[in-house]
Amino acid sequence: MPEEDEISDNTLRMIEDAAPQPRDEMEMDDSLVDDLGFTKQALLDLAYAFNKDEFFKPLGVALIPDDVADCVTVGELIELVQTEFNGETPTRRNRRRGR
Repeated sequence: MPEEDEISDNTLRMIEDAAPQPRDEMEMDDSLVDDLGFTKQALLDLAYAFNKDEFFKPLGVALIPDDVADCVTVGELIELVQTEFNGETPTRRNRRRGR
């Protein structure tokens, strides 16, 4: 099982690949939409990219696109990915934010 730092680094790599901002300029409290320019559709697409990624796929990561789209900050997205590794059910699946 990968270390938390390895999960975080690869999550940031995925965000960086989809956003125009370099990883070393991202903060955990940066808004995925307001600060990094993601749209809801781009966040949904990011979930599919995670699920196909050569680091995450062999580890059994299967993110639900709506869970990714519900993340507000970089830190929330990293937390979501880490819960997948721990076999926990993300709290997002139990709440309907903004709906």
